[in-house]
Amino acid sequence: MATKADTVVFAQAQAIRQFTLGQNKRVEAWLADNWERVGLTGPINKSTVSKALSSMPVVKPVADALDVLFSELRDDPWAWCQPPTQIEDMPRYAPLNWWFKTLRLKDGLSWTRFERMPSKPLTDEDRSWVQERLDEWSDRLKGACDQFQNDRALVRALEADENPEFQTWFLVGGEWRLGEVGERVNAEKELRRRVGNAGLHGRSDQEIGMAWALADAVLTLPDIPEAKLTYTRPNAVPTITHFSEPIEPWNGQEFEGVEVGEITHEKPYTMKQTFTVISKVRFYWAGDRYAVEDTEPFAEVKDDEWRATTAQERDLFMTGVERKHLTRGELDAMRDEWVDQAWVDMKARQDEKEKPDFANKFQPVPSLRERFPDGIPRSFAEDAFERVFAKIDEEAAADEQREVARRRMAFMRQLRRR
Repeated sequence: MATKADTVVFAQAQAIRQFTLGQNKRVEAWLADNWERVGLTGPINKSTVSKALSSMPVVKPVADALDVLFSELRDDPWAWCQPPTQIEDMPRYAPLNWWFKTLRLKDGLSWTRFERMPSKPLTDEDRSWVQERLDEWSDRLKGACDQFQNDRALVRALEADENPEFQTWFLVGGEWRLGEVGERVNAEKELRRRVGNAGLHGRSDQEIGMAWALADAVLTLPDIPEAKLTYTRPNAVPTITHFSEPIEPWNGQEFEGVEVGEITHEKPYTMKQTFTVISKVRFYWAGDRYAVEDTEPFAEVKDDEWRATTAQERDLFMTGVERKHLTRGELDAMRDEWVDQAWVDMKARQDEKEKPDFANKFQPVPSLRERFPDGIPRSFAEDAFERVFAKIDEEAAADEQREVARRRMAFMRQLRRR
């Protein structure tokens, strides 16, 4: 159970209540659709919404979620207050008595007549007059919402110029990297380029002066019934010395690059194994910054030097599964390579005494040099391959492959695409 220390009063309760015309059901519906996105554990019940919008204490996650809603109201007020275009749909937006007062219909229509509109349609003349009032009021409300958005955009642009966002680039080994270098290397070149909000670059002196003036004002949501702004727009500040800079691609619309990272593999009963890897990417201009497209994940891994990863290593990095089984087809495809390596290994340990098997544990086993004084023939390694090949567990290999395939698919789904 939440305690007083866990609860807060939602600061913007009155603003949301006014802008939603006291229709808590709209807030409830928004929370039902967005609870996961805003960090809640589930939809919020009506009583909690009512408490929050009545400026009563609620748990902080609910207040935080309503803060997100308030930001969305301010980002696009028209999306929340756009009225119907036809008078027949007005009851879906607000009660008829609200419309009668808001549109000031008493100037040409009695309340009794308007109240009966759903069951007894208005005459063509009365309907045309009410529709005209609705259209005129809607236009004013749209204008107020547009002006509110424009004013906020000017303030955000000024704030972006004061605290701009940057992307930092490093050229290492002839390849561009975005952000941290990722390892101890000396970059051949380092660049910093502004991205994000374009600020007031290219704006007129009047707009720049207005942005400075609006930054000192409190921009509250429009008044819906009156269809107007709730603040007075100030006079533009004259003779401003302001700095801004363009946001544009510095290396064309797209170019190749890399990302360096670390992969940690949890090995059973042993310490963690960490790999430093390079993935190839493509940077492309997305309008306000370079975005990233994955083109070849885990292309290289670092031992003493960088080298291309093997198929087994890429599977490990993508899936976390260290394969222990090969199919007969896979092993057969690497037959010559396997035999050559086994032959080299046999020659390296030809003087070692082999351990006797359990049945003949008291009988000494000669070394490979003793068995093959003229040199180990390649056919001996080939025979070893056939023994390994015969012991392959196809079912275990197939089951392992299925798990790798599922995990690889999940990994591929997470790759960044255009």
